[in-house]
Amino acid sequence: MGEMVGKPGVIKLLNKDVVEGIIRSNGPITKPEIAKRSQLSLVTVNKTVAILIQEEKVRVSGASESTGGRRAMFFEINNEANYYIGLYYYKNHYIGAISDSIGELIYVHEFPTRVDVYEEVMEDTYAALDSLIEKCGDHMIKAIGIGVPGVVKEGTITNIPNIPSWEGKDISGILSDKYQLPVLLENDINLTTLGIYNTEYQNNKVRNMALIYLDQGIGSGFIINQSLFKGSSNFAGELSYIPVKQHFPIKGKVTRYTGNFETQISLITEAIEQSSGLSEQGLYKEMLIRTIVEGLLSVICVLNPEIIVMKHRCLTEHDCQKIERELAEWVDESNVPSIINAADLRKSSIQGVIRMCIRESTSSYSLSNKKRG
Repeated sequence: MGEMVGKPGVIKLLNKDVVEGIIRSNGPITKPEIAKRSQLSLVTVNKTVAILIQEEKVRVSGASESTGGRRAMFFEINNEANYYIGLYYYKNHYIGAISDSIGELIYVHEFPTRVDVYEEVMEDTYAALDSLIEKCGDHMIKAIGIGVPGVVKEGTITNIPNIPSWEGKDISGILSDKYQLPVLLENDINLTTLGIYNTEYQNNKVRNMALIYLDQGIGSGFIINQSLFKGSSNFAGELSYIPVKQHFPIKGKVTRYTGNFETQISLITEAIEQSSGLSEQGLYKEMLIRTIVEGLLSVICVLNPEIIVMKHRCLTEHDCQKIERELAEWVDESNVPSIINAADLRKSSIQGVIRMCIRESTSSYSLSNKKRG
């Protein structure tokens, strides 16, 4: 860890965070291995592990085989210590989940949600949370996390056309006051990105990844140097405003979207789904692919990700391969990321919510100035 200066109480809290994090990521693990990974003294590790056991955050999981001397004890996170609750808004319903303290999903259920009237969406949100809280029984709930389709800053939501009654509302504060629990809000696609990366790509040593969601508007999330990138005002990823060619005529067409890229994708998708024959459908599909290529060029040139995960209900794996080939006509092939077609993002989405809860609530002290949401 290197030399640090600070009040003893602060250093003690920081040591707890470091040791708990190492056990969470690497357990079952012995104290000497914790000391090696943390660069803390074995005396400090012994005292810190004892505190974590007393707080029931960590438990003994077993002992090494005897070699004639004292057997080394292994330690792991106590997965029954507390629970996390997650809600993820997805197409007029919530995906709700309960996880244990290591992120294993215990219970998953879907809840219908009305969105147009503020009182109705709040009533349905309360009903979903009340049901999940009841399912937790006597277990302590550490945090509630919610994924929403909008820009979240300090718990307040903006740019949220799918739940217009929440525009400008401090939903985090409202729910925290009602349930007397930490309530963490984040953009839905950011959380899905986090979920996909942690479960599928982090262990493969992928450092830069993008998720581009093209159903029901446009959303995207970016992993840069293994961390979720949100920008200075949490607006990063709002690709709807990227300029693209007007392949589809918009005169006389009505769409709720204002961004050029988003409008084109929406109108072309509608045309594909309403086309009367294979020839017409193929024409619009080519239009869709060209438009996606133009949008992705901006992402590739600015962020240069290794992988782009795509979600659009009309795309196939073959289409994604075609997108890669067309991108290679614009930039050198070595700069073209792997384009992955995602079939179903729901599991990754709720796992992203739970990951956020664990990440934001397990640190009792941080050297960084973390933002709410």
